[in-house]
Amino acid sequence: MKISKYIFTTGFLSLFSISAFSQGPFGYYNDAVRFSQTTFGGTARFQGIAGATTALGADMGTLNSNPAGLGFYRKSDVSISPGLNFAGTRTNMLNTETRDNKVSFNIANIGIVFSGAKDDIVPGKYRGGSFGISMTRTNNFQNQFSYSGFNKANSFGQYVAESARGYSVGEVADQDLNALTDIVGLAYNAYLIDPINCGEDADKNPIQCPGNPWHSNMSDNIVKQKEIVATKGNQSQWDIAYGGNIDDKIYLGASLGIATIKYESSKVFTETNTQTSDTIDSYSLHDNLTLRGTGINFKVGAIIKPADWIRIGLTGQTPTYYSIRTTYEYKIKMNLNADFVNEFGIDDSFQSFSTLPGTYNYNLTTPARAKAGIALFAGKAGFISGDVEVVGYSGARLKGTDPAELDADNDVIKNLYKTTFNFNLGAEARLGDYRLRAGYARLGDPYRHGVVDDLDRTINTFTFGAGLKSEGFYADIAFVNTFYKSNYYSYHLNSGKEPMAIVNNRNTSLVITIGTSF
Repeated sequence: MKISKYIFTTGFLSLFSISAFSQGPFGYYNDAVRFSQTTFGGTARFQGIAGATTALGADMGTLNSNPAGLGFYRKSDVSISPGLNFAGTRTNMLNTETRDNKVSFNIANIGIVFSGAKDDIVPGKYRGGSFGISMTRTNNFQNQFSYSGFNKANSFGQYVAESARGYSVGEVADQDLNALTDIVGLAYNAYLIDPINCGEDADKNPIQCPGNPWHSNMSDNIVKQKEIVATKGNQSQWDIAYGGNIDDKIYLGASLGIATIKYESSKVFTETNTQTSDTIDSYSLHDNLTLRGTGINFKVGAIIKPADWIRIGLTGQTPTYYSIRTTYEYKIKMNLNADFVNEFGIDDSFQSFSTLPGTYNYNLTTPARAKAGIALFAGKAGFISGDVEVVGYSGARLKGTDPAELDADNDVIKNLYKTTFNFNLGAEARLGDYRLRAGYARLGDPYRHGVVDDLDRTINTFTFGAGLKSEGFYADIAFVNTFYKSNYYSYHLNSGKEPMAIVNNRNTSLVITIGTSF
């Protein structure tokens, strides 16, 4: 079955133990939360106040946060917001701590707004509106972490042997070496696993034991394990929006969002025998995964200004309907024991095998979102604003080529994830043409505690910013510091005794916005 080939890639990140022959979850439930938990983006002004923007307007970021904010524009506007991201990780696994860093460039936001605001002398309650198109980066996947240590309890080879259970040796051995399609065939041809036999037939051929079990040829003693996991890519959204102004009191807007996913993962797992070996000295497994997706959603928003000192904002966004294509492949490089090579007449101690690139297409529906915000103004001296958002992550849904083949993953989504509240708080002080900003954002943990573990995956973000606004020109800068924890399993065993990594993540972003009105 085509989908079963993908479980080994997703299994590296899975929270549940799976096998090749289970009709259980294949690991796509990880994508449900990965692509649903978007962060605030936009201009440096909006990021400087930690995305507390639902009740604010007249900024390019309003197209993505609340299209009603377009109604505040009095002039047309164009801006671009380039940025740098500095990702740092501290990984604890196998009684060791490893630090990694990664730097990347991105465009946080770019867009243009055409204002149709009416002059004050023009009568009528409808004061015109603005139309805009913008791109906002809503998720950043640039990251890297690694670990290295000694495992005294088990090995990755045991995981592959457990995953192979149920395969007959004929099914595996008959695979074309130039057309391997899964990690079981890869591991068998690379001498990592062998069948467990129970006697011989009349022709002295070994008979595989009932249930078709397998064993690992990796040492059962201490092994050194090392892995590097690097990810890159982003989620972005193009918004086509319109917002109008009714009597300078009520602002209404709507937008069509075209969302994109670009995600790539590259993993290199190495295992080395530290004791006497009769088959394998070491090996490395290379696991590459690429996802590309496009989705669509619709958003409506409103901002009410009952008085000059207060604004109240509301937004609602439909689920985002994604079509996603995955591509994956594996490569294993073996360093076989010299005595083993000589005994069996193998050509070379160094063996390398690859699977054919595999593909799988599926649909993902991320949850609907609703947000409310309030902004309080101190005349022209500045403001303070706050937002609260509710997201029901358990409402995400997957659909494969066969409508029922991802039902088990959908069951995991219902049981593993929960509804969370996200909070944003920000403030801006105005000193003539200059601006000072600060903010805090909290993205709630989408996992139900105790279902798998009790790790708190809450994402905390602290922001600072400054800006200059003059007639026809503005420039802003923001520093965004994000902290969160995650865990990682290289593999899963039926015993549940596989090692787990705790990764402390810190992302620091520098965003600059330059814009002009016309």
